[in-house]
Amino acid sequence: MYVLKNNRLKIEVAAPGEAYSGSRFDWTGFITQITLDDVVTFCVPERLEKDAGTGGMGLSNEFGIDQPLGYEVTNQGKQFPKIGVGLLTKPDEKDYDFFYHYDVTPAEFHVSQTSSSLTMDAEAHSDNGYGFHLTKVISLIEDQVIIHYTLKNTGDVAFKTNEYAHNFIGINHETVNENYQLTLPKMNQLNVAVGTMKQTNKEVAWPVVPDGDFYAQIDMNEEKASYNWELYHKELKAGVRDLTCFTPEKMALWGRDHVVSPEVFITIALSSGETKTWERRYQFYQN
Repeated sequence: MYVLKNNRLKIEVAAPGEAYSGSRFDWTGFITQITLDDVVTFCVPERLEKDAGTGGMGLSNEFGIDQPLGYEVTNQGKQFPKIGVGLLTKPDEKDYDFFYHYDVTPAEFHVSQTSSSLTMDAEAHSDNGYGFHLTKVISLIEDQVIIHYTLKNTGDVAFKTNEYAHNFIGINHETVNENYQLTLPKMNQLNVAVGTMKQTNKEVAWPVVPDGDFYAQIDMNEEKASYNWELYHKELKAGVRDLTCFTPEKMALWGRDHVVSPEVFITIALSSGETKTWERRYQFYQN
């Protein structure tokens, strides 16, 4: 476990394969807890029940939830890359399923830490010409956590995929109820597929404690805003803002009675040898 601290924040980051060794989430920068002013915590597990869910926790990101690298051209029994994880073995000819626990050959990982930042590298290559080198730098500036990504296509084949952060947030482990308020300044419409949520203008609320999963796609506009989403707990007077500045491909919202997870996606298309950089930035506060 690695720890970064400043005068406002303390964050705990698992070493690759330490707290999570599954085939879904990126093993680098797996942030398991964020504490503000030694008082307010923000990170919770994906599921509270033992052996349920896919093992996510805190700020977990995933590459290629619906666009895995080279899956369609990989033969049964052969391997395809999962960025930030390594090489996964394709067990059959069924469609890719992020819920499935694929056999994993871990990427080559390197970790270095300074007093103010943590850097994690992951690299893997498959036999059919796909490859990646991911570098993630995590740093703290006052009340903000900054995650800087650099992804290089080190293979011979161009690829298109996506990446998003599955933010598993439960402020001080409080149950999701009328005290939580999610503000989405670029939202046109909340398209609820599962569960019950209430939309009022740019805000989403939970008048009743969810009795299972809730999930929605978020129809967004191109309006300028200083943040993508803000989750606030009215009783604790604490919250978190996603200040990420890239233009999202799409947004979604998932959660249960203990967790709210707004998801901001980015599209990635890289030719052989090409590199893309982007950044995710979170601000934590109490007023």
